[in-house]
Order: sequence, then C-alpha cells, then structure tokens
Amino acid sequence: MDGVAAGVARCGPAPPPDPPFASDDTAAATPWTHLDFGNRPDNFQFAIVTDQTGGHRAGVFRRGVERVNLLRPEFVMSVGDLIEGYSWEVDEIARQWRAFDRLIAPLTMPFFYVPGNHDVSNEVMTTAWEDRFGRPYYHFVYRDVLFLVLNSEDESSGQTGGEQRAYVEDVLGRYPDVRWTLVFVHKPLWEFGPNQNG
Repeated sequence: MDGVAAGVARCGPAPPPDPPFASDDTAAATPWTHLDFGNRPDNFQFAIVTDQTGGHRAGVFRRGVERVNLLRPEFVMSVGDLIEGYSWEVDEIARQWRAFDRLIAPLTMPFFYVPGNHDVSNEVMTTAWEDRFGRPYYHFVYRDVLFLVLNSEDESSGQTGGEQRAYVEDVLGRYPDVRWTLVFVHKPLWEFGPNQNG
C-alpha cells in the first residue's frame, strides 16, 4: 500500500501525568524523530501511517504527510515497510532511508518507527535499523497510555523471539495500571497453518 492512513486515534480524557512521555530507552539511536509534542492537557490524538511499499502512486505519501500536519496530532505511529528494502547493499539501504527521511521531514510532530519485513528482512538491514533507530522493538508511555512496538520479523516472518517475548512480559508487568495498552506490529503474530503465508 502506498499512502497514509486517514484515521486518527483519540485518547482521553484523563488527568495528565507528569511527565507526559516516558521511555527507558537510553541508547544514542532512538526510533523516533523528536519529542516536541503538541501536548493537550485532557486528551490527545495520534495518526497512524500505512506502509509505503507495494502499489506505488507518485506523491500520495507526500500529500498524506501534508494532511497529517493539518490534523495536528501529538505524534505519528507507523506500521512498518517504510522502505522498499530487501537489499544486502549497505549503500542502497542507506539511500532508501535517506529518501524516507525526506518524505517525513515536513512532519511537525514526532514520528515513531515500526519495523516491517521490508525494513529488516536480513542481517544487513537489521544492522542498519539498529544503527539508525536502536532496538527494533520498544515501548513508551504517553499520557498514561502504553505504546508497545514489536518486531514481527524477529526470528522469521511473522514471529517474535524469546528475548522480545521476555521484554513484552517485563514491560506489561511494569505498567499494569495504564489507561490503555496499544500494540503496534507490522504483521499479525498468530500462528498460520503449514501451507499459509505468514
């Protein structure tokens, strides 16, 4: 799909926690562009952008970014497949990420990355992801809502590894009383039959 989701999720009302954003990610590379939120005291909204691989249509993603800016959500969540990927060439992978950076540069709010199979399809691409954004799964809490971002390509397509599952259990155990828990993952994580594509 080539485009931006038209939906905007709205969360509220609740008393604003202090601080509104929290993450225990201390790595130099982070999976977000910046943290200059619009911060509304009683509720908030965020946008979700779709992947941009597949049926490309020139200018659709760019126009979607312009429209997201008009909606003025606090931040934007992706669902992965941000680059075409499937390359073992470091320079090509870097070129694709630079092109994507240019697409989202006009956003006036933070953008949170979610890995898809086109973004982390092999060891070279996963290393490029980790160099740019850190670990391909993470979480944050915003206004007492837990956002849990998972990597559906951890061990193989549509699966998570033991380390990531332990991370999820730990995070859920640390935040049992949040208003909501929202999970962002590129591919569904349920089991498929032997002749089905996961």
